[in-house]
Amino acid sequence: MSSSVRSAALILLSCFLLVSTATAFNITRLLERYPEFSNFNELLSKTELANEINSRKTITVLAVSDDALGGLSGKPEEVQKGVLSNHVVLDYYDILKLQKMKSKSVLTTLYQTTGVASEGQGFVDVTHNKDGSIVFGSAVKGSPQDTKLLGSVAAQPYNISVLSVSQPIVAPGIDSRLSPTASPPKASAPAHAHKKKASPPSDAPAPSDDSPADAPAPSSGPSADAPATSDRPTSDAPTADTDNKPHTNSAGELSGASFGLAVVLASYLALFH
Repeated sequence: MSSSVRSAALILLSCFLLVSTATAFNITRLLERYPEFSNFNELLSKTELANEINSRKTITVLAVSDDALGGLSGKPEEVQKGVLSNHVVLDYYDILKLQKMKSKSVLTTLYQTTGVASEGQGFVDVTHNKDGSIVFGSAVKGSPQDTKLLGSVAAQPYNISVLSVSQPIVAPGIDSRLSPTASPPKASAPAHAHKKKASPPSDAPAPSDDSPADAPAPSSGPSADAPATSDRPTSDAPTADTDNKPHTNSAGELSGASFGLAVVLASYLALFH
């Protein structure tokens, strides 16, 4: 076997191995390098969001440092998962890409794929302030836009970007929607009606002087209007994934295929050595 053919085979094998490793990432191992995000990293693993992140091809994680998590650590696990799902954006965004976006754009998050998001809860707004700062906030109408972009933590273009933000993004209503439903209080026993005084005996039953009880008068207060259904925001960012199921990790498939190819090529080279 000529040296040129052997060299070409080795180059081809190297290319396949390079592709398989370049598309793989692990958010847990990535954040382990930064101790200031240890609690955030632990919550991602506890809620199994880390597995969902690793199964995606392109993703952006808005990481919150341990000293800025606030009361999120004490919330029920379902609430933690819901809040942190809004910190997983279904596309790749680094600081440069965010700076090139419009003054206000809408990004799709992992929470939108759960099927329980409503009225914009599965989207986040990204806004450019006049002072040059960039802030995030829930896309629910009236939500505060005060979660500041602090900087880049890590990036693997164009698969995963980890950005540091100042505080959790909590969509209005997400806490009550995901909190365990408390048992309704027991209904109090109805008040006993006043006993009527016994009427004196008579030969013939006299008609009762008591008139029938009046039906309760309808409340004079205004009836509550049903909340208006807001339109789903249209994202200015590149179209996000719409499938509710997590994407299959293509990196694992490529790795298995590359390993098989390596075995075949090694056997082939051994025959002609």
